[in-house]
Amino acid sequence: MGKEKYKKIINRITSGAASLVDRYDRGQQKLDKMRLIAHYRFAKKIHEDRKKFIEKKKSIALHFAGFVLVAVGVVAIFNYATGFQYSYNGKALGYVKNQEDVVKLLDMVSAELSEEYGSKIKIDAEKNITFKNVVILDKDVDDIDTVLKRLTYMSDMEAEGYGIYIDDQYFVACESEKTALHTLKSIQKKYMKEDKRTSYLESGFKEKVEVKPVSTKLAYISSAGEAREKIMTGGSEEISYEVKSGDTYSGICQKFDIDFEELKETNPDISMDMLFVGDEIIISEAVPAVTVVTTEKKTYAEKVKYKTEVRKDDSLYENVEKVVQKGSVGKRVVTAKISRENGKETKKEILKSQMITKPVKKIVVKGTKKLPKTAPTGTFIMPVSGYTLTSEFGWRWGRNHDGLDLACGTGTPIYASDGGTVVYAGWYSGYGLFVEIDHGNGIRTRYGHCNSINVSVGEKVYQGQKIAEVGNTGNSFGSHCHFEIVVNGTPVDPFKYL
Repeated sequence: MGKEKYKKIINRITSGAASLVDRYDRGQQKLDKMRLIAHYRFAKKIHEDRKKFIEKKKSIALHFAGFVLVAVGVVAIFNYATGFQYSYNGKALGYVKNQEDVVKLLDMVSAELSEEYGSKIKIDAEKNITFKNVVILDKDVDDIDTVLKRLTYMSDMEAEGYGIYIDDQYFVACESEKTALHTLKSIQKKYMKEDKRTSYLESGFKEKVEVKPVSTKLAYISSAGEAREKIMTGGSEEISYEVKSGDTYSGICQKFDIDFEELKETNPDISMDMLFVGDEIIISEAVPAVTVVTTEKKTYAEKVKYKTEVRKDDSLYENVEKVVQKGSVGKRVVTAKISRENGKETKKEILKSQMITKPVKKIVVKGTKKLPKTAPTGTFIMPVSGYTLTSEFGWRWGRNHDGLDLACGTGTPIYASDGGTVVYAGWYSGYGLFVEIDHGNGIRTRYGHCNSINVSVGEKVYQGQKIAEVGNTGNSFGSHCHFEIVVNGTPVDPFKYL
C-alpha cells in the first residue's frame, strides 16, 4: 500500500510539473494566479507528505534516493514571481519585475538615439510603452542592460524631423532643418558653376519647395546624401524614341536603364513580339523632382562669323571659281544675362558687346563665261549604242579585264564619252586602232579595236562627238568597242561613272 501511494505521489508531481513547463515553453503565459498558488500549495503538501513518509520508512531511504532528487528538482523549477511584460507600440520586448526599470531608462534611450541619428527622438511612457501583469520565471527577467539594449535597437521609433515638400506634397524627411536646407542648397549648386566672369543674380526652384517639421518613423529619416539622391531621381519625363536598325528590346532597356516590364507598361499598344524600324517608343526617364531656375550675368568671349561676298567675272568660264580673299573670324567680348532651368539655357539677353577683332569677309570670284562644247562636263555617256555587253570589268582569263567589251556591227560610230583633248590616236599594241582622251582632273577614257579613227592628237572634242568606228583590230575576237575609264593612271569600273 505504501509503495502504491508513493507511485501516485511521483506521478502527480511529474505530471503537474511537465504540464506547467510545457505551457511556459509554448509562450502561453495567461496562467491564473490562483491556480499557480494552488500548485505551489499542492507541491508543498506533497513535499511535506514525502518527508513524513521518508521519516516513517527510514529503512528504505536509500531505495528511494532517486525519488528525493527528482522531487527536489521539480520543486526548484517552480521559482515563480509576478512581474510585467513591457511593449513598445504594441510590440512585446521582454519582462521586468518593476515598471520603473523601464520608465527610468526612456530619457536615456531618447537622448542616445537623438545624438546618434541627429533627429529629436521622444519616447512617451504613456503613449508608446505599455505593461501587462504576468507571472514569470526569475530567469526570464531582463536586467537593466538588457532593457536598455532592447529599447535602443527598436527600428520603429517615432522621430521628429523636417520634411521637404514639393508643391505641397511630402517628399522626404531629414534629421534636422539644417540638413534639409543643406540638401536643397546642394541641388541648386549642382547647376551653378561660378567662375570669375559669372555671377548669379537669382537662384531658386520653379516649384513650390518648403521645409516643415514632420513626425515619422526613425527608419524614414534620410541623410543629406540620401535625400539629395531621392530628389534628383524622384521625377519622371516621357521621351519619344524612334526604333533604328539593329535595335532590340533588351538593348533599348539597357540604353535607358529601365526594365522590360516598365517598357511594356509605358507602351501598351506596341507589339512586344517584334520591333520595326521607325516605331515610336515612349521611354519614361528618371529626372529631378525639382527644377532649379537660375539667372546669371556672364562675360565671355565669342567668335564672330565672317561673311562671304561672291563677285561675277565674265572673263572666266562658268565652272571656274576662285577665292581672291580668305575669310577670317572675328572676336568679341559679350556680357549677357542668361536664364537657365536645370542648367539648360532658356533665355539670353545681351547687355554689352565689345569687338576685339573684326571679321574679314571672304571674297569669291565666279566665272559667267559659257563653256565651249569641248569642255569636260564631269559626267560620262556610253560611247556606242545598240551594243551587247560581252565582258564586264574585272577578273577574266587569269588576269584583270580593265574595261567593258561592247559588241556591235563593224562601222558603228564611237562617240567621246565626255569633252576633252585627244592624247593618243593610232595603233597601240593589243588594242589595235586606239583613241585616248584626257578629260582633266586625272581622268581619261580609252577606246580600243577601232575599225577607223576620226580624230587626231591635240584635237579638242565634245561629249557625243564621233571619234572612231567599231572594228575588230588588235587582240580581238569579234567586232566590238573596248571602253575604259582611267583615274590617276588606274583603270576603274566604268559603270560607277556612267
